[in-house]
Amino acid sequence: MEPYWNFLDETDASLLYKRSEQEDSRFGELVEIRRDKFGERFKVVLLGFPYDEGAVRNKGRSGSSSAPDEIRRAFYKLTPTKSAALPDAEIHIFDAGNLKRHMKLENALSKLEAIVNHLLRYGYTPIVFGGSNDMSYADFKACDAVRGRCGAINIDSHLDVRENSNGINSGTPYRMLIEEKVLRGTDFVEYGTQDFANSREHLAYVRAAKAQVYTLNQIRYRSNSEQFMEAYRLVAKETGNVYVSFDMDSVRSSDAPGVSAPTPTGLTAEEVLECAYLSGSEPKTAMIDICEFNPKYDADGRTAKLTAMVAANFLAGLANRY
Repeated sequence: MEPYWNFLDETDASLLYKRSEQEDSRFGELVEIRRDKFGERFKVVLLGFPYDEGAVRNKGRSGSSSAPDEIRRAFYKLTPTKSAALPDAEIHIFDAGNLKRHMKLENALSKLEAIVNHLLRYGYTPIVFGGSNDMSYADFKACDAVRGRCGAINIDSHLDVRENSNGINSGTPYRMLIEEKVLRGTDFVEYGTQDFANSREHLAYVRAAKAQVYTLNQIRYRSNSEQFMEAYRLVAKETGNVYVSFDMDSVRSSDAPGVSAPTPTGLTAEEVLECAYLSGSEPKTAMIDICEFNPKYDADGRTAKLTAMVAANFLAGLANRY
């Protein structure tokens, strides 16, 4: 990581919640943030992308740039125990901090891609805290470059296949990846897509690319876990690895009020956490990112806690896999 420390701000140690009780450890007591301690023993690396310009360019709400540290604040208070029936998620975690702010968005995405590429190349599992959804463009490009042909699951109310005539934004990443021939449509699933949130033209584009769409209405007819695993197997069938992106506006606003584009309908908190755990449990999952949490509009920290639990459930799945 030596070439990349200059592009990252170290994590604020005050975010690491410590209860200092032997029988009640928290993630804040298990993580390492000191750069001189970084090495091969770590399995997972946390990384923050504190940029929301992509959401603003897409006519969305600003505020997700402050999300990475708010996710950390909630995450580090959680215990690593999901269930007495499962191993604790005490995987060796290193928090590499946030990408430095005040770069142009395109430059920040280029740096993010390089850092994620480096982490994957050396065998780490990245979890990227956003930030707006344009970061998925950088994350998937890195995953595909290192791991060969990769599959992608976008858990989102929106398809994110807008044209990028005015530059990359939170609505463009998957169209850019498909048109640059980085992502094959047959290796791509849109999961949790909602009514009245996507244009006819964008739906036609996804269908023409031969991607699969699992609408919220479809998910309601069968169990979420059953359909998510069906979707996962679709993208994993011909690919070496799978990338999963969690856009928090896929969750109904009663469970996740603090997002860039809230809707009253959506996946439940329990359903999105189930997707996170299943993603971690699958050996082909190379990384995840979590985007569009917007602390400016949160209520009682509900969305921060839910977003933190997405990361924790992914780690629990990873621990179970190991």
